[in-house]
Amino acid sequence: MAKNTDLPWWDDRRKFTCPAPELKKVPEDNLPVLHSPKTIYRYLDNRLYGCEAYKKAISTALWSSVNLETKTNFLVIGPSGCGKTELARILKKVYPNMVIFDATSVTPISFKGCVTISQCLLEVDTSNAANPPWIFIDEIDKAVGKGDDVGFMIMNELLKMMEGGQLYVDDGHNSKKLVDTSRVNFVFMGTFAGIKKDQKNSIGFDQDIKPVSSTSPVTREMICGSDLLSNEFIGRLNGGILEVEPMDEEKAAMMLADVRYSPIARLAEKYQIDIHVTEEKCRELVRLTAKYGVRGIYSELQSLINEAIFEDCKVTAITIS
Repeated sequence: MAKNTDLPWWDDRRKFTCPAPELKKVPEDNLPVLHSPKTIYRYLDNRLYGCEAYKKAISTALWSSVNLETKTNFLVIGPSGCGKTELARILKKVYPNMVIFDATSVTPISFKGCVTISQCLLEVDTSNAANPPWIFIDEIDKAVGKGDDVGFMIMNELLKMMEGGQLYVDDGHNSKKLVDTSRVNFVFMGTFAGIKKDQKNSIGFDQDIKPVSSTSPVTREMICGSDLLSNEFIGRLNGGILEVEPMDEEKAAMMLADVRYSPIARLAEKYQIDIHVTEEKCRELVRLTAKYGVRGIYSELQSLINEAIFEDCKVTAITIS
């Protein structure tokens, strides 16, 4: 009888096996967090309100990049203050080979003396095989939306980075560095404001064309239809498109009431001050959060805390009304 390996690939008697990969050892100081996707998720969940799908997807992809040598590209869409960038800030505390890169001021590689999108690769250690780089590129929609030619050139740079391989990066000092992007993971973040308003939806012939609902999930077709990102870019998003929901008043009230997430509790701990907020002021903060995101609460509270500290730098308790 022929051995399993002697049989041709199309023979039904041949059995294909996929052995479990040998897991890499992560640094001891990060072991409690990076032990599994669930431990990463729990770490994020105790520090960031909401964003459930976002936290789970990044947790799984980060663990896989360390242990299974995968490379993942995500697109994260959501309004300002919804938690897109905050997740990266939280994760960076336990995973240092990571950078948050602001894409608002980037220019194409052909523009001399300016910051190019590929320079984000110089801010991480691309040679670190044990802890592969993660790059969170913020405001990607503003970078690729800088006019037809400029946006197109930036897009081409991104495609080379996403694909994975070796490329030369200008370090800004008239020299170039060879960088390997085969293990670099990218998370592209943006608001993509108005993308749903620009979409139309019609079914069948002679039907009324109606705008897509603001509650409808963002799809690849919507992104391509916006002309901001190319089909080639969308095709390289093997991690998919993650949409982070805005912070409405109900969610804002729940966040303020939970000491794990509440800006009130965090600022009280930061300044070592007991902070009491009246019910009326809490309602005002809820409205601010729904309109401006969590940053709105922090801005409002910090300005009031600073006023109290200016009046009495040894203050131990304040009431905000």
